[in-house]
Amino acid sequence: MRKIFIVVLALAFVSVWAFAAQPEDAVLPEFLVGTLGGYAGAVIGVYTLSWAFAAGATGWEALGRAIFGAFLGFTGGTIVGSSLGVIVAGSLFGIDGNIGLCFLGAAAGTGVAFGMGLAFNISEISLPFAPPIAAAAATAGFNAGARSRE
Repeated sequence: MRKIFIVVLALAFVSVWAFAAQPEDAVLPEFLVGTLGGYAGAVIGVYTLSWAFAAGATGWEALGRAIFGAFLGFTGGTIVGSSLGVIVAGSLFGIDGNIGLCFLGAAAGTGVAFGMGLAFNISEISLPFAPPIAAAAATAGFNAGARSRE
């Protein structure tokens, strides 16, 4: 049974490179995986940094630290999660993209989402829309000058 599992795992690893496509063919999967990664990163970031910032504090100070940690965790988690999602999806399709512009695009997309929420005085709307906007900008940054590994 173990030998079959090892053979299946090896075939799965080797077959990943069979997905090599043109960069424009992988844009939609990169966006979708980047959006899911953005949401997952935001949730992980909120819980982790909120807990870490509030550790050891009591009363109102703990609440203030937890809120600040949640804000930083959400923005940082959205940026990192959406960027990593786009990079992973792109590499599964055999695309060599621009990693620096991917992270920069995700940061800009998150900033645009929060900026639009503040500009229109509806900041609570920016929370659910920040990961897709960050993923779209990360996808654009990743595919700037991207080429296939074929």
